[in-house]
Amino acid sequence: MYAFLSSLFILDAQTTKEEILADVNKAGSNYYVYTVDSDNVRTQAPKGYKPFYISHYGRHGSRYYISDLDFKKIYDLLDEASKAKSLTLLGEDVKSRFFALWQDVENKASDLTSLGMRQHAGIAERMYREYPTVFTKNAYVDACSTTKPRCVLSMSSFLMRLKELNPKMNVTMNASHSYESFLTPENEEARDARMKDSLWNKKFGQFHYEHIHPERLVASLFSNPQFVDKHIDKVSFMRKLYDISCSLQGLEHLDITLTDLFTKEELFDNWQVQNAWWYAFAGPNPICGKDTPYELAPLLSKIIEDAQSAIKGETPQVSLRFGHDIPLMGLLALMRIDNCYVEETNLEVLYKKWCDFKIIPMASNIQMVFYKSKGENPVLVKFLLNEKEVGIPLETATFPYYKWDDVVAYYASIMGRN
Repeated sequence: MYAFLSSLFILDAQTTKEEILADVNKAGSNYYVYTVDSDNVRTQAPKGYKPFYISHYGRHGSRYYISDLDFKKIYDLLDEASKAKSLTLLGEDVKSRFFALWQDVENKASDLTSLGMRQHAGIAERMYREYPTVFTKNAYVDACSTTKPRCVLSMSSFLMRLKELNPKMNVTMNASHSYESFLTPENEEARDARMKDSLWNKKFGQFHYEHIHPERLVASLFSNPQFVDKHIDKVSFMRKLYDISCSLQGLEHLDITLTDLFTKEELFDNWQVQNAWWYAFAGPNPICGKDTPYELAPLLSKIIEDAQSAIKGETPQVSLRFGHDIPLMGLLALMRIDNCYVEETNLEVLYKKWCDFKIIPMASNIQMVFYKSKGENPVLVKFLLNEKEVGIPLETATFPYYKWDDVVAYYASIMGRN
């Protein structure tokens, strides 16, 4: 059997418009709240094999919006319009929402939320329960993180739950700039060049123009067209309002939403544009970003190096790494994980094949679980993306389990571009 047949086992491999319209939170792009299906399939390991090592890379959990000042800017704009008697009744209501939001979000830009902490505690508990032969009485877990507080707290939440489940567990954790050479090895200059690519900008600009229509939304909030013409870039306003609305699903302590300001079609269109932007910014976009995944070679090399040491019994039973969405997206593409490495130039159909909220929701993660048996049998490994079994395009007779030596050789050929 070949791993590419694994799509037969992954019922949600394709994304449909109907799926997103049925749950508009999925239009939240990388702000989508991490979800776990209660009926996740677990394929029994080949006879005699038991897990002995887990290698993990996880994105931080749900966080506040990237800029708290954006809330204040929109409130100030709405307040100015209100004083000029240029808001509709809905506009006045939205102004009050932004006032309440600002009271909560001020000075909390990008901070991890309580939901984000629970997400990682939940992942830790499920991992612990699923692999008891890994988390033995004196199990040793080694964790590292970037220095961003949201990542450090995600790591801490994960490890605190493991220690609650097994107080005798040996745990080490570190956060240092020195780890960023492999936890976040992005090339910012190359990324900037990608986003300035003339062919991409022409294609994306046309796609953006065809899908972003702010007139209805703006008219629903502002009653004075002259005020709008003087003070508001309608497209930018809609896009910013969409971005902020996406982030609110991670703030469970606030009973405030903005998604009701959009029609479902508008949310879907805005998400399509956001999905395409991510595809160019950090994905395997063949127009301008085909080389992007290879920037994550240091991370994949580190994962392989640690696994080889674990197989020899020289490292912890569990290696945990905590970082961000951009490196995770690139890593998954480099690893050729199901539906994460897709080359598509038609942006109208991109979402059906490559979908940001399925790849990098808040607390997204890749887990590699290693298995061994007695005797000289080969070490096996299986891959889980967001706790779902996935495959890579490599021959195996025991999907989703692959011979580790074959995986190492396959990734060496990819990183060598042979």
